[in-house]
Amino acid sequence: MIKYITLLCLILFSCTRKSTRPNLVFILTDEQRYDTSIHYGNDKIITPNLNQLGYESVVFEKAYVTQPVCSPNRSAIMTGLFPHQTGVTMNKIPLDERIKTFPELVGDDTYQTSYIGKWHLGKEIDPSHGFKQKISIEDRYHHQEDATAKVKGIRYSDYHQWLIELGYQPDVIRKKTFSREFCSALPYEHTKSSFVEKKALDFLDENRNNPFILYLGFLEPHTPVNGPFNNLHNIDDVLLDETYATYVPEKEPLRNKIIRINETHRNIKTSENNEMGILREEMKKYWGLVHQVDLSVGKIMSKLKSLGLDKNTIVVFTSEHGRMMGKFGITPKRFMYDASARIPLIIKAPGYKAKKVSYPVSQIDIVPTLLKLFGKTVPTSLPGKSLFDFESSDVFIEWNTDFTADGNPTNGKKYSNCPTVEKDCNKAMLQNIRTVVTHNGLKLSISAQDFDLSELYDLKNDPKEKNNLFYQPKYQDTIAILKQRIIEWQKRVNDNATL
Repeated sequence: MIKYITLLCLILFSCTRKSTRPNLVFILTDEQRYDTSIHYGNDKIITPNLNQLGYESVVFEKAYVTQPVCSPNRSAIMTGLFPHQTGVTMNKIPLDERIKTFPELVGDDTYQTSYIGKWHLGKEIDPSHGFKQKISIEDRYHHQEDATAKVKGIRYSDYHQWLIELGYQPDVIRKKTFSREFCSALPYEHTKSSFVEKKALDFLDENRNNPFILYLGFLEPHTPVNGPFNNLHNIDDVLLDETYATYVPEKEPLRNKIIRINETHRNIKTSENNEMGILREEMKKYWGLVHQVDLSVGKIMSKLKSLGLDKNTIVVFTSEHGRMMGKFGITPKRFMYDASARIPLIIKAPGYKAKKVSYPVSQIDIVPTLLKLFGKTVPTSLPGKSLFDFESSDVFIEWNTDFTADGNPTNGKKYSNCPTVEKDCNKAMLQNIRTVVTHNGLKLSISAQDFDLSELYDLKNDPKEKNNLFYQPKYQDTIAILKQRIIEWQKRVNDNATL
């Protein structure tokens, strides 16, 4: 009898222990600015599921990326290391297999791990970096040969193969692939977001009795700004302030001018009113893409609840960076302005009540936060800390140039129009930038090679970032103090960019 009682106790202990192990659903969108839900001041955009998630979570109102571009910041989100530490300082650089991602840092092989969606860190199709399953959506990143799988020739994403099964034919004839433009024009049920959602729900059903780590890499609301909900929102609700369209701030870095001139994508010059109208229409479509992801968030949260997993699953919602969307007349990301570098960050964690955090935080702290929530020790090699310590500190952002010394771009972008002499444009595009955001709202961005103009903004009194204070004499002492903070951070994280 004693033996049976002991066995029963062991079984009960095992079940109890299993039930207390956390799961993770990490939802990562692409090019989603911070101002895209009610929790970030937008009560016009239709995001009921993100709104509800925020009401149940810790909402970090002023969250910043580590570098405002795709692969570098993804590497930081996945590893807890800054881009200069991972070596992924620009797009098209794979993440070194020796650098551990969150699942590898957890180090528990009993977890079922899956990455569904855009990866953008090297092996787009094959499982890697601690993920036992990889379900891909992108055909832009081909593998001509995989030495492990012994497969030669072009290989296509899981989403590509699904579209073929549905009867679609590739629109890119030479590569026999589906372009992003083609996919954005499909019915909602056949979009990339729906595919990611479908595979996520399947994974949750299959692993309802297993501990799991699930990452979802949505492409939306990334360009092309087009989708099935283009006309969902009322254009009258889309209000852009005076810093959009043709507004150009004083004391603007040359790099900004170059990108504005070469990436505006307007065939003809338009008046300020016409330009504002174009940008409002673009923003309306952008909101539609955010809504598209919101639908998937709702279905994933409902599935967790229906399976009884909602009480023991950490849910993270964030984006890899924002997008300027016409602020200062600039379209893309790659800037330290809040429109580009500030993103939503919402974390729902068992045992933590909903609250809003108003001081600036960094995505570099996501991995340490998750490790502590999983009951793991945070390696001393990681520069971040747990966000759930609720202690404010300076936020650091970096820009690592994607141009070479001879002025040629390594990212494929070729700038034919230069507003000044060509050698000055080349120098401007070579600038590395280092930024600090303080708890009291000061943002200093230093042009590391001291060729282009630097910037200082008082976000508390100038949230639109209209007034560059860097060259005003009364701020020189403040600039010296903030610059020293950046230098001290550089020493801590072995950043060799010269200031």
